[in-house]
Amino acid sequence: MTNKSTFKNLSVLKDAQKSVKADLGDKYEAVITPYVKIIQMVMNANEITEFEALKKIKEQLPIYKQVDAPLLFSAALIEITEGKHFVGFKESVNV
Repeated sequence: MTNKSTFKNLSVLKDAQKSVKADLGDKYEAVITPYVKIIQMVMNANEITEFEALKKIKEQLPIYKQVDAPLLFSAALIEITEGKHFVGFKESVNV
């Protein structure tokens, strides 16, 4: 089972995504898309999950040290996670 800290961490990531969306408004998709692609490239190249990919990016890529990169990568991670895990669910329950 998942522990409380996992839910807390996901909540923090979701809050970061909401903040980024509010700040960027209509520009959100255009700004976040490259970050989503970076995470996906690392996932595919290393055959790892999006969470493992973000950890690898944080530890190994200089882009993570740029201003606002942690927030933008957090928003991108939520986009990937929601896209992967909830699209089929939403369709199955007609949300």
